[in-house]
Amino acid sequence: MISDDIRLGDIITEDDNGDIILLGFPYDEGVRRNNGRIFGKEAHQQLEERVTHLIRNNKIPFVVGGGNDQSYPNASGLLNNSKSIYVINIDAHLDVRPLKEGNKAHSGSPFRQLIEDERFHRNPSNRFIEFASQGSQCSIEHVNYLRSKSPLTNIIWYQTIRDDPLTPFQSIIKSAEEQNCDIFVSFDIDSIISASCPGVSAPASVGLSAQQACDLAFIAGQSFHVKLMDMSEYNPIVEEYRTGKLITLIFYHFILGRAKAIRDSQ
Repeated sequence: MISDDIRLGDIITEDDNGDIILLGFPYDEGVRRNNGRIFGKEAHQQLEERVTHLIRNNKIPFVVGGGNDQSYPNASGLLNNSKSIYVINIDAHLDVRPLKEGNKAHSGSPFRQLIEDERFHRNPSNRFIEFASQGSQCSIEHVNYLRSKSPLTNIIWYQTIRDDPLTPFQSIIKSAEEQNCDIFVSFDIDSIISASCPGVSAPASVGLSAQQACDLAFIAGQSFHVKLMDMSEYNPIVEEYRTGKLITLIFYHFILGRAKAIRDSQ
C-alpha cells in the first residue's frame, strides 16, 4: 500500500539506479592529521574510483563526509572524466595547506592537491573558486598562494557576499555553463553559522544561514553542468540531530533543484 505521506527516505533505494547517488564517507583521518576531532577509516582511493565510475555512467555523486580531505579524491574523479572543470569550495577556510610529512593528505590540504594536480592545468578554462571564505580563518600565506595561481583561482570573501550569497553564486554557475565546464560544488558545512550547524569539527561564530545553505544547494541542483557535490566536516559525535537534519535539507534542496531543471527542460 502506498502511503499518502511519502518521506524522502521512502524514495531512496540501495542501488545505483537513480540519477543522483548518495555516498556516505565517514572518514576523518585527515581531520586528526589537522588536529581536529576524528572517527573513521582511510578510503581515498576507493572513493576516487567510485566517483569516477559514477560520473562516467552519467550519475551525479553526492558525497557526505567526514573530513574535507575527501574533496580531492572527489575532484580527481571529475578530472578523470572531464576536459574542463569549475570547482567551487563553499567554505570558511581555504584548505590549501601543504601536505604533512610523508606527503600525507589531511582536511586542510584537498584544494592544494587539486591546484598542484597537472591535469588541472591542461585547460586554461579550469577554475577553482573559494566562496564565503572568512578572513579571520585564513592565513595570509595561503591567500598569497592562491593569488599566485591566478587566473586559475579566485577568492570570494564572506564579508562581501554575506547579505546576498545567491547572486554571486549564480554568476559563477552561469560563467561555468557559458564555457561548457563541468562543475564540482564542495560544501564544507562549517561555513554555516554554528547556531544552525553545531555538529562540525570547527564551528563558525558567523557564517551562512541554514536557508542560504539550502538555497545554494537548490541553485547547484538546477544546473545540468553540476556533475558532483560533496558536503564535508559533519561530526555526529559532536552533535547529531540539528546538523543531521540540516544536511538532509541541503541534500533535499539539491534534488529539488535538479527536479525543477528536468521539468523545465521538458
